[in-house]
Amino acid sequence: MEESATTGTPLDNDRAQPRHKLVLLKGSLLAIVLVLGYFMWQCASGMRAGARLSDDGVRRFHSQLDSEAYSDIVRDSDEAFQNSESRDELIQFLAGVHSKLGLSRGFTRANIMVNAGTYGTFIKATYQSTFDQGNAIEVLTWRRAGAGLKLVRYDVNSKAFLTR
Repeated sequence: MEESATTGTPLDNDRAQPRHKLVLLKGSLLAIVLVLGYFMWQCASGMRAGARLSDDGVRRFHSQLDSEAYSDIVRDSDEAFQNSESRDELIQFLAGVHSKLGLSRGFTRANIMVNAGTYGTFIKATYQSTFDQGNAIEVLTWRRAGAGLKLVRYDVNSKAFLTR
């Protein structure tokens, strides 16, 4: 009887080890899922906030473009935009865009990319925009500045540039 008692004890220990490993594995997997879920939630909320800010920025940009407040656009923009050309060339470019396209009639966001890095948070958004003289594809790159955005780059493409 003593033998069976001593041989029975190691068998119970052997059964406890796989259960213990299984509990650790399940706990580790649960922790990984929770951490990944949290990061995905953070990314999604960042994308929503970036999209909202970008849409507000485009609305403001179009309003300034429509009212021919080109110097305000340049003044309110990021240093990178201001340094991309001389102030006069930037104003001339914006005036040319406005003269070819006319007043803004609306826009739809087609794509957005948010990139947070050591140089700041950048939002690059592509819009399909409607103007008096035709449609345009606008790509605006913004830098997060406090609670708002500053324009870093503006690219626009439209058939109206070819016909007028």
